[in-house]
Amino acid sequence: MDLSRRHFLQWTAASGLAAGGLPQDPQAPPADPLDRPLPHRPLGRTGLTVSQLALGTHPLSTLGDEHEDDAVALIRRALDLGVNYVDTAPSYTRHRAERRIGRALRGRDRDGVILATKSYELPKRKALDELDASLEALGVDHIDVFQVHAVGDDDDRRRKLDPDDGVLAAALEAKRAGKCRFVGVTGHQDPEVMARCLDDHEFDTLLVPVNCADRLWVSFVDHVLPRAAEKGVGVIAMKVFAAGRLVQGDTRRASLEDCVRYTLSQTVATAIVGVRTIAELEADLRVAKTFQPLSADALDALVAACEPHPGNALEWYKKAPPR
Repeated sequence: MDLSRRHFLQWTAASGLAAGGLPQDPQAPPADPLDRPLPHRPLGRTGLTVSQLALGTHPLSTLGDEHEDDAVALIRRALDLGVNYVDTAPSYTRHRAERRIGRALRGRDRDGVILATKSYELPKRKALDELDASLEALGVDHIDVFQVHAVGDDDDRRRKLDPDDGVLAAALEAKRAGKCRFVGVTGHQDPEVMARCLDDHEFDTLLVPVNCADRLWVSFVDHVLPRAAEKGVGVIAMKVFAAGRLVQGDTRRASLEDCVRYTLSQTVATAIVGVRTIAELEADLRVAKTFQPLSADALDALVAACEPHPGNALEWYKKAPPR
């Protein structure tokens, strides 16, 4: 049994996680999985529980103004189907995604909706100003998770995590002011750099790529997830489909179902999916609502199916050399 799989089994046992769908009466007619509850998992040591599938809003920000109502309707549909974690950033087309989330939240109870945004602005004052603009766009007075966004190499790590004038300093000041509840860090270039971030500061959350091709090349699953589990950091998975390249075109290596199941079988609190249509959202949620952890053999088979690994043609976001 590989290390990441062992961590997952230990973690689910310790957290009391029931990762699968609800048991069904074998005599009952099959129900639409969308009618089932969406299981939740603990977000590290935060005390929050999050739906095991989360909504990423970058794709929604790329839809033009003529699709404004469609984007808002999709966010509302995700919330209605049990998604309670919504990921965004001001850089997602200049607050467009945040404004659409704000519209979707109008008239509904904010309680239970976990909002996460990010900043990579420097110095600290610019990051704080950007957060204020995010709060205005979202129509809220605080968010749940404020993240140091897109840490790249070690020089970038030192700048953004500077205790006096970096993004981390801004996040900690925002927390003291009641503008955010928890502080996280995100990155998709180099797992060793992200592991060092966890040593630099006691972050509450970590947002990194987790997919079935990852272990073949500069692996976040191998080098970061065990460290996060040891520290009680809530892991949020991104790049579940490698921005679609795992399931489409010349780099296709797996099905949508396999990608979601692989990621949810790791030690993650939730997996972010970015979708453009309600049909795409519902397809992902049907998998998440019927999820059962994959066996070690099944996980290994999905990784093996990604061979030969085409490097940046598939995982375009990784910048570190292979180790």
